[in-house]
Amino acid sequence: MFKQKILYWLILISLIMPRLNAQSLFKDNIKKLFLSIIKKEKEDISEEINWYNKWFRSREFAAPITYMPVEIRYGLGFHGKFSGSFSSPEVGDIDNWIWYDQDITQLEQGPENTVGTSLDIDFGLINIPNKIMNTSWMNFLTGFNYRSSSIFIPKEIPSDWKEGTSISESNIQFKPELTEYLITNTIQWQPFNPWYINLRYGYGLAYSKFYYDKDIETINVSPDGSGTSMALGLGFRYIIDSGKSNIFSIGIDFRHSYTKINKINDPDNTTPFNRFDLANYGLYLTLATFYGGKKTIGDEAKIIYYSKDYLTAKDKFREFINNYPNHSNRYRAMNYISECNEKIPYQIMEQGILYDDIGETDKALQKYIKAKSRVVINDTLIIETLNFRINEIAKKWMNSAELLLDKKFYKEAYSLVKKVAEFSEIGEKETSRYKSYIILEQGKKLQSILILGKAMEKYSIALEMNAKLESQIMALQYQAGIQLVELADKVDEFDEIILAKKSLEHAKELSSGIGSRNEKLLDDLNDKLKSYENYKSTMIIDYEMSKARYLQAVARSPRLTIGMSLPLIEDLLGAPHDKIISNQILDKEQLWIYYLNDRQLQLSFKDFILFKIEEI
Repeated sequence: MFKQKILYWLILISLIMPRLNAQSLFKDNIKKLFLSIIKKEKEDISEEINWYNKWFRSREFAAPITYMPVEIRYGLGFHGKFSGSFSSPEVGDIDNWIWYDQDITQLEQGPENTVGTSLDIDFGLINIPNKIMNTSWMNFLTGFNYRSSSIFIPKEIPSDWKEGTSISESNIQFKPELTEYLITNTIQWQPFNPWYINLRYGYGLAYSKFYYDKDIETINVSPDGSGTSMALGLGFRYIIDSGKSNIFSIGIDFRHSYTKINKINDPDNTTPFNRFDLANYGLYLTLATFYGGKKTIGDEAKIIYYSKDYLTAKDKFREFINNYPNHSNRYRAMNYISECNEKIPYQIMEQGILYDDIGETDKALQKYIKAKSRVVINDTLIIETLNFRINEIAKKWMNSAELLLDKKFYKEAYSLVKKVAEFSEIGEKETSRYKSYIILEQGKKLQSILILGKAMEKYSIALEMNAKLESQIMALQYQAGIQLVELADKVDEFDEIILAKKSLEHAKELSSGIGSRNEKLLDDLNDKLKSYENYKSTMIIDYEMSKARYLQAVARSPRLTIGMSLPLIEDLLGAPHDKIISNQILDKEQLWIYYLNDRQLQLSFKDFILFKIEEI
């Protein structure tokens, strides 16, 4: 039987091991393998992580283990019920493990009769919480367990057990072979990627055959027994990730079980007892495969978070929530997002400071404005810091604008001020003043090409924007007045003369006096206006008189009437647009057609005399 179990175990190993890529396990020496198990993953961590987070939440966003097809354990253990405690059993003091129903010699079993092997298989383990609620706080799997065990050296039963029974002549030994069928529950705790700890509990039915016939080296089918069994296990696993959808692990387990065979089936009445209990403490080599449990983008986001890249971490946490909306630690990801929202403005501000330090002010400003827009709580510290840095940039650019203004680069200065106005009140207040210089310059150009009316309009607009230009504009208006006087005899632009006159009058109102020369200029302009008005009046009178004479001439001219001759009508209306003659030789009957807008005037002649007038 023992050889059969060993053969069975070797067959299972041969079926599973080819998929483990076992060569990778032995490329390095044992020392490197051990270090790879216990060392923590190397991560670029800038922010300190507390010990609880390191050990109990290092893989808090990993995908749950969904299914474990099989886990096989094989190892050595001690059978029997020992005195002492669970933590320190005493092998040398074995008692009270068989319940006798006869006054008979007790079986005295030594430690050598308790050592044996066990094959333990879990199969079909499913993460039921994940199946039902689509989430799993911990990898809690439930499935079935099969276990068979036996001892190496059986104990020969006392002779009085066999007296008067069918086995009295046989060489019978007590060798309990157990077969157990349990419902098993497994919890896997994986603090780091390379390894995890496995905790198991199982409960179910147990069956046993216990009489071994040494002569034929076979366990007797009868008598046998049944009962219940409980098992606890604690194990360490090293993960072998083959890169496939399923993951393999190897490790060791410490297992304790307690089996009660309290129903003895003995039809031949060959046993003097009605119950026996077996406790087992064993150490097992374990081989397992499972699906799921891999790290997700949430774990990646957490590493990035602690490297202080909160912008990237936030995006990845959001992606994690979208991919795993029912993950048990979804609320933790949302907490991280909230913390990212608080820390992102500081991260962006630090980027802006770096740009500021190397003189890239535009990029620094963009970062400061972006950081300010990302502040989600009333954090007065960062708001005041950002406002200070933004105002410093605004003042710096306004100083540059003043220098451009002094050099008469008005457009460049105005563009810079408009840029400042987009993010600061300092620029908004100065926009009109800088624009006034551009309009003033436009007026000067118009005045230089003698478009004085438009120039005066530009000066008025500039003065409304910037009162400090008053003296300069007054000088330009005076110069324009002189130009108008000089051109007064050459131009007929009545509006320009009026505008120049108004400009001088406005200058006179603004100051106590404009000087004798300007007064003389104003008088000349008034005289020019009077001359122009007289000329304009004469032109109007001449036009009206010509119009009246034309109307009188029309009234006195002959009218179109029946009986008029061809020559008279041709003198009155002119040659017709179209002419139809009935007799080309005599021309006695004719039809003259005149086209009047959308109508026709048809005149019919006979013997060269008009006899019919039609308007169609």
